[in-house]
Amino acid sequence: MSELLRLFTTRNVEILSKARIVSFGIHTHPDGYCSQRFSKWLSLCKTNNVKLLKDEMKRFLLGKESIKSIDDLGPHWASTIASLLSRGAGIDKEYCYNAINESRLADLFRKDRSDYFTERTAIADTALALATYKQLGRKENIDYLSILRVMTLVERCFNYKMDLPEKSILSHFTCPVVLPECFTKLDEYNPPNENKVFSFLDDKPASDSFQSSGGCTSTDCVCVVDDKCIPQSKCCAKPRMDIIDLLVVKEETTRYQAGDLSYIKNVMEGEELSTEHRRLERTEELIETEEEIRQFEERYLQTEEKASVQKETENVVKNDSSLTAGVTANYTHGKEATGKFNITGNTSFTSSKSKAQTNKEVLNSSKDIVDRAIKQVEEKVRKLTSTRRVFETEETNRHTFDNKGKHNMSGQYLFVNKVSRAQVYNYGRKAVIELVLPEPASLYKALLGKRFQAKEPTLAIKGPKGVTRENYIDLVNTYNIDKYDVIPDEKLEFAVGPIQLEYTDDGKEYVEVWNFTIPEMYRAVSMHFNFHYGNRSNDEYASFVFGDGTNEIYFASDTSKESATLPGLVGEQTAFRSKSNNFRNVHTKILVQCELMPEALYKWQLSIFSKITEDHEKALSLFRKEKQEFEAKEEEQKRKRNNQNPFINREIERTELKRMAISYISCQFFDQFSSMKNMVEPCGYPEMNLREVEEEGKFIQFFEQAFSWNLMTYIFYPYFWGKKCTWGDKLNDEATDLIFKKFLEAGSCRVLVPIRDGFDDYVSYFLTYGEIWGGQGDPPLSSDPHYVSLAQELKEQKQNYYADRDGELDTTPNAFGAKSVILNDSDHYWDFNASPDALNQANIDADIDREIIIDCKVYRITNIQENTSVAQHRSWIISLDRDYAGIIGTDLKWSTGAVYVGAPWEYVTPTTLVFLRDESKCLPNYPLEECKENT
Repeated sequence: MSELLRLFTTRNVEILSKARIVSFGIHTHPDGYCSQRFSKWLSLCKTNNVKLLKDEMKRFLLGKESIKSIDDLGPHWASTIASLLSRGAGIDKEYCYNAINESRLADLFRKDRSDYFTERTAIADTALALATYKQLGRKENIDYLSILRVMTLVERCFNYKMDLPEKSILSHFTCPVVLPECFTKLDEYNPPNENKVFSFLDDKPASDSFQSSGGCTSTDCVCVVDDKCIPQSKCCAKPRMDIIDLLVVKEETTRYQAGDLSYIKNVMEGEELSTEHRRLERTEELIETEEEIRQFEERYLQTEEKASVQKETENVVKNDSSLTAGVTANYTHGKEATGKFNITGNTSFTSSKSKAQTNKEVLNSSKDIVDRAIKQVEEKVRKLTSTRRVFETEETNRHTFDNKGKHNMSGQYLFVNKVSRAQVYNYGRKAVIELVLPEPASLYKALLGKRFQAKEPTLAIKGPKGVTRENYIDLVNTYNIDKYDVIPDEKLEFAVGPIQLEYTDDGKEYVEVWNFTIPEMYRAVSMHFNFHYGNRSNDEYASFVFGDGTNEIYFASDTSKESATLPGLVGEQTAFRSKSNNFRNVHTKILVQCELMPEALYKWQLSIFSKITEDHEKALSLFRKEKQEFEAKEEEQKRKRNNQNPFINREIERTELKRMAISYISCQFFDQFSSMKNMVEPCGYPEMNLREVEEEGKFIQFFEQAFSWNLMTYIFYPYFWGKKCTWGDKLNDEATDLIFKKFLEAGSCRVLVPIRDGFDDYVSYFLTYGEIWGGQGDPPLSSDPHYVSLAQELKEQKQNYYADRDGELDTTPNAFGAKSVILNDSDHYWDFNASPDALNQANIDADIDREIIIDCKVYRITNIQENTSVAQHRSWIISLDRDYAGIIGTDLKWSTGAVYVGAPWEYVTPTTLVFLRDESKCLPNYPLEECKENT
């Protein structure tokens, strides 16, 4: 029988009188025993000035006035405390008085008791300061609370002149020690409240949590969940305890029944009907990068296109000119030589005809060059990347109906509903802590719902201009480009020559012409000459002239070095002449300095950028494919997780709520549980840190045993109580188990955590002082009433909350009917202490309507009466709610459980299942062997 939900009722509020409050336990600071430092502390406490209060307490604890050991109280107190605590609960009146008299403490109580006041307040103030720091129960500390109990006992013994009742003496060793109320309500995360009078009158709102918004002012409204990692809050909650009657509603599935009509499939006589369902999911992506590149290139063409066309035109004209007109210079060497240059000009036409034909050819050539130049420019700047990816998921289901019979067919599809039987049970008075927890499924979904770890590839640069000499190598390595263009040098220098001229006759004039070509993508900006002469005479001279006859650059021989600026020349250069006179030899080295043209640099940038974008598109395509495959796999895993056995779903819900409740109550988030180390020498295996294991085990054992987790009550509240940006995700969580679906969608959850019977004091102490096991630090031993056996924990984990009873059951058929069993050897229902003895009606009334478990089956007790055929009031007739159907025996063990409250009821839960009605089959009824045909 699984649990569906639980209800509870609180007991009536009871106001305690001041006298009862004062008499409850031993107060650390009663009237008459308050030091001046405590009065100061109390003033700081009332204003919630936690920082200053802790600073004052810290100075006190580190000073000489605090009590750090029993010896600080003096030898008389030390011996008395040690003697009385060694006897503990086994102390008697005589032993107590002897121990007090032997310690000679009478002098402290005969005078004005100023010394006792100092010692009493010192021990109380030390305990209070340690409790405020939540360190009162540390192992290295002395037992301050027990010392206060002993000192209070000694004081009362002297007040009553050594005539305290023995029961009163024993109570001093078990009664609680109560700290001042104010110090249990400190909140170090709130500022002092001394200036908070009428804070609601402040112009500023007290909180921004519920400030209204003016809404979006544009169409870019996007709800985004803040996934930034933030520090864990150090603020603690303040849970409170309550006493209730724990009423539990349990449910069990009884049967499934047909619900509303889903749809009807009709097949006529002799007809064959085939239905095919095709589910196709298509995703198409088209990526174009033309726009960004074209915008940049168009701007460049507008400023550079004319210059580019002009350069191409000029080059062609010069080439055609050299073909139609030429100059040849010849020089004859040897003894018979005249020492003169022979210059010959060649032409194929007459001058008039030649001029007209030359002009026509130049114009035609210019037109061809313009067309070619524009085409080349367009090829450089046009870049279009188009990627189309299609993902299809197709699912086809085919259903065929072949109606060869004599009658029409009508298939009726009905929704299936689950019918459950519910009953309220009373588990008795329980101390509980009630919590409201946010989004209970958040961590569960975060732990199991893996995210795609790879990051989407991004372009490091926005366009070709982003490629620079500085980042070029990094870009190439980042985008895995196998082959790439060499970076063109920004500056380039090349030599023409060396040119060496040898002349045999002095006094003669020589002329020579050279050609040179400026490298592609560069333009010449300057030229440098180095002259070396031999056999100079007074009238010698040498010169070099560069130019086409219009704008010439002249280099004379009167200096050894000469430089000149060039007007950005490109291509082949032919008009380079040398002239000399009266020189035996001339050695010349010409250096031409060039710079890279802007369009050439851009061509290189565009080439690299094109390869980068191509690699980026491949990486992006692979990323999206892997992400889609990953998300599809995760969606399938999520579907399987959300549609498990309902029993497993209940365990998941309980585990998550238990974790959140422990964090809420203990103000910790399981960060300190690290006693199992991953890699430990010498082999690198996981091993325990034994000291950490010991400390963690105490904490774990306390929270596992102090609460009845399997009786935890919870109810889920709708999605809209959670973060607004997660509403859509919550509603998209599908699960066939409707309770688990509510868990996945829940924006909040109300939880009721019952405290184990007998652990109320330990839990109350923890909520007040933050220390486990009542400040003792160690779990109780088997002799302690707080001890919980491993067998008991196992029983509770398996939903066994039944109490074993004394006596034995006789289940053989008897004269009282099939619904009765006989209980023997039990006096539970008879009160022998009454005068005269009589039926214990209270015990009988308590067991009426209670669960009774016989042979693993649960029945309901309807009546209990004495079996008068047996003497000594030890035999009882127990009437059951139905015929007994277990094994027959005379000495069966039995147990009881919770009390039935009211009558059971049935309720219907819709499912997503669909049932094809068929008269030959029925939906299941439980138990399954009792399934009968519907009539």
